[in-house]
Amino acid sequence: MKTLTVGKKPFAANPWLRLCQGLALLGFLFAMNSMWHTTGLSFTLFVVLGMPALLLSAALMLLLLVDDLRKRYSLFDLEQYEPGEVIFRQGELADRVYFIQKGDVEVIRTAEGKETVLARLGPGEFFGEMAFFVSDGRRTASVRTSTAVELLALGKENFTRLLGAVPAVEKEFSLKAAERIKTHGH
Repeated sequence: MKTLTVGKKPFAANPWLRLCQGLALLGFLFAMNSMWHTTGLSFTLFVVLGMPALLLSAALMLLLLVDDLRKRYSLFDLEQYEPGEVIFRQGELADRVYFIQKGDVEVIRTAEGKETVLARLGPGEFFGEMAFFVSDGRRTASVRTSTAVELLALGKENFTRLLGAVPAVEKEFSLKAAERIKTHGH
């Protein structure tokens, strides 16, 4: 498993920041040139090249800052798995819910040493919520990847906050849990 915690790298590590710095420097140099050598050409260079460079730099910096804040304060972690990896095992304590972005997984229950595939899930589907609805917080099945998988993982605390804040989401998860209990039991 490879966990790519969404947006946790420092803002200064963004390569686009270097472009913003270069544009700001270029605009600043043109501004300084027009102030020291006040000629028609220096003013024209500042207006034609310097001001757009400064404005573009400011706009890019604002976009980078908004993107950084959006990622930094995201509730989700991005996790990647290779084919055949086990995401979690039956009986483990549940600490998160997963939303499939890419790839496919198998939900497997083991009873008396025999594995039974309960479901195959793909992009747009979720798993891991059952432990929060029907058991003592333990996983009711194992989940293994069938292909390379990219998941968004939502921690238990944030998941319970989401359910409390948005009743429609709680209803959808509850209905899906009830459907899964009816289909596969437990």
